[in-house]
Amino acid sequence: MTEPEQKDAPHVATVLRLASAMQRNAVVVTAVVTALALVAGYVLRGVPGLIGALVGAAIAGGLGWLGTWVMARTARATPAGVMIGAMTTFGAKLLFMLVFLLLFQGTTLFDNRSFAFSMLAVTAAWIIGEVVGFVRTRIPAVDV
Repeated sequence: MTEPEQKDAPHVATVLRLASAMQRNAVVVTAVVTALALVAGYVLRGVPGLIGALVGAAIAGGLGWLGTWVMARTARATPAGVMIGAMTTFGAKLLFMLVFLLLFQGTTLFDNRSFAFSMLAVTAAWIIGEVVGFVRTRIPAVDV
């Protein structure tokens, strides 16, 4: 005897489609901004600026990716569960960025300003990419 197939709730496909589109657009925008941050860090601050920009971009990009990954992994939860996951991840991203900024404050491994500004720029780029991806999917956010 075979088990009956369990169908996903109607919102699951929508959340997965949104997460994919948001992540795809965010990666493209983030790659461009990361390249600009690396060039700016090197031109303005030399090799320490390049290293700082690289570390800042990597941390911000990784934290940005985490948000859409959590969104995709919680897609099969209730819509409220997806929102809780997204908001928790957003709060955790802010907290981790603060921790990294405080942790590397005053370091001599790389330029602090390049690190901070590249982290800020890449975070903003990731958020803009997510918004663009969300809007381009043309999926109503509220189901009536």
